[in-house]
Amino acid sequence: MYDRGLLRITRPSPAGSEGLELLEGTELDGSVTSGLVLDPATGRTYPVKDGYLDLLGRRTGVRNVANLTNFLPGAGPVYEPLWRSRSLTLLTGEKFPNDREIGIIADLARVDRGGLYLDLGCSTGLYTRSLAAKLGGRGKVLGIDIAPTMLKEAVQRAKRTAKRTMGVFPSFARADAENLPFMDGAFAGAVCGGTLNEFGDPARVLREAQRMLEPGGRVAVMGLLEAKTQRGRRVQRLLSAGGLRFFEPEEVTSLLDHAGFEPDPLRKDNLIFFAGASRC
Repeated sequence: MYDRGLLRITRPSPAGSEGLELLEGTELDGSVTSGLVLDPATGRTYPVKDGYLDLLGRRTGVRNVANLTNFLPGAGPVYEPLWRSRSLTLLTGEKFPNDREIGIIADLARVDRGGLYLDLGCSTGLYTRSLAAKLGGRGKVLGIDIAPTMLKEAVQRAKRTAKRTMGVFPSFARADAENLPFMDGAFAGAVCGGTLNEFGDPARVLREAQRMLEPGGRVAVMGLLEAKTQRGRRVQRLLSAGGLRFFEPEEVTSLLDHAGFEPDPLRKDNLIFFAGASRC
């Protein structure tokens, strides 16, 4: 599903001064469920299929092995039940359900203001659909990822959540967070749940996020810190070989500062951090 109103701010070509145009397709409640859109700047077309807009086509967007694992068959359906639903409990050593995590991210992103929000590296859409449910009719959420299997699962989970909560259905797109295909200043906020550790160039992602936020727009990030124990560091060294990176608290603050944000004090809980910041 891709909200038709979002086509006007979607610009795959940096030289494009206009948004995308719908050439053909099927719509439901103002969202394109399948079809074809045109970029007038280049003449290229992009499909809406499996419920998401594919802006990458044959390009994978893969930067490392960690990215590649998300493309494995079956990765999408097992990601949340096997890992994401219990990940913060395991990493913090205390009961940390997804609802608590979502509450922190929503507060940091200040979604109570309403508006349009972007989920960077949404995986199966935990933040995307949860924030859409919180916003209701006061705003919209767009989740992007590079992995088709994750996006397909995200669409299915969002459908079930929207039906249960009577909430607004979010939009999804296959897009690269290091080269965001959106108009400058189009979003009220951006969120990122753990994916900052997987990006090939997290500094670039944050600069891109700053570019497409409106003045005073908020970014909220959950991520992983460097371990302090010898055992933890050995495990992280192995994971780093696959492209994952782990941050020192000062590094997170520095990344946000150099990207053009005014960071809040970092919130730390064992191996987890929550970072909020406003666009300067």
